[in-house]
Amino acid sequence: MGRNYKAHVLTALLALSHRRVDDVLCKTALLLSERFPHSSVQTLGGTLASDIIATQVPRWLPRRLTRLIGRRVYGLFLQTEDGSHADNRVIAKTDGRDRPRLDYDPARLTPAVEEHRRLVRTLSRQLLGLGYLPLVKAIPLSGTAHACGTLITGNDPATSVVDADGKVHGMENVYVVDGSILPRSSRVNPALTIYAWGLRVASRLQLGRSQQEGRAAHLHARA
Repeated sequence: MGRNYKAHVLTALLALSHRRVDDVLCKTALLLSERFPHSSVQTLGGTLASDIIATQVPRWLPRRLTRLIGRRVYGLFLQTEDGSHADNRVIAKTDGRDRPRLDYDPARLTPAVEEHRRLVRTLSRQLLGLGYLPLVKAIPLSGTAHACGTLITGNDPATSVVDADGKVHGMENVYVVDGSILPRSSRVNPALTIYAWGLRVASRLQLGRSQQEGRAAHLHARA
């Protein structure tokens, strides 16, 4: 328990345009490439890019100029699946600490980090070639919204916590239905996968209950 914590390798990229940004691309898009099989590029959407500009530029810049720049920015969200490493984990409260802490080191995820760097470099060069000015900012661990792992699913109790039905190995009536069970984080937001897993476990529990009730009714009828 607590091992194999995953949170994605993330970068925010703002592409400054020579014209005002008001097309549908700033609303929603998902870009994939076979050159980067574990990565995706999505838009930050709506006014988020301009909001980032407003918080990152020097305070002495006139607000009017900040708004002008913000209306000429595409916001892109670069995300790479960070793989999985058993030593990236949540450590329980120890040594008088008030709360658990994360032991997470990207250096343990060399393939993911290298792919992400190539993705950032490649996209930045392409944007420059199209006449956009890319501004890159890595998103730290504290900025992730996609935490998963720590109770991963698998067949072997020695390397996993729950089985294919979501039940904790070696325990009865204890099931896990959140993102902690994911052995992989994927290259996109895992929310839909987590929803699907929760529905699957619920359906298995309902099926098991129906089977129990059916057996009980059959025994009662025989009695």
